[in-house]
Parts: sequence; structure tokens; C-alpha cells
Amino acid sequence: MNLGTVISKKEQKNIQGGFGCQPQLLQCDSNRDCPPCSSGCGITIDLNGEPFFISGVCAF
Repeated sequence: MNLGTVISKKEQKNIQGGFGCQPQLLQCDSNRDCPPCSSGCGITIDLNGEPFFISGVCAF
């Protein structure tokens, strides 16, 4: 019985299998809710040259 296929490290990296995080947004209440590869709970975006902080979201 064949349950899967072994893929090379290069293929894993191309699909980010075990390397880094998939880009996404997650709802959060604190930094503990976010994965280590994110910058923590809350993101700052550039809004016409001014920083704009959005709480409750971790992005990575």
C-alpha cells in the first residue's frame, strides 16, 4: 500500500513544507496567539506615509 510520495528538500521548500510560514492573517488577542514567524499580535501598515496600527491580527 502506497500512502504518499517522498519529495525532495527543494520541492518541500518550494511549497514551504516545513520551512517558514504560509502567508496569512490570523485573529489574535495576544502575541501568544501568533506563530513564531510573525511579528506578533497587531500589524502596522503605511497609509500615505503615516503608520496605521491594526490590532487583533497577526500577519506572516
